[in-house]
Amino acid sequence: MSEDNPCVGICEIDESGYCIGCGRSADVIFGETDSAADSQADAEVASLAGVPGERPQASD
Repeated sequence: MSEDNPCVGICEIDESGYCIGCGRSADVIFGETDSAADSQADAEVASLAGVPGERPQASD
């Protein structure tokens, strides 16, 4: 695991579609690998900023 990768080695997607280890969605983890997708994934990971496996609250 690199410092650019939020993976903590607990790779299990829960019933809502998020990894219980890093909190990323399955779409982000297994999605496109082009640079635009990487930038989007980085933004999504940055928005997590919480406990691993905790999903951000939806904004109204």
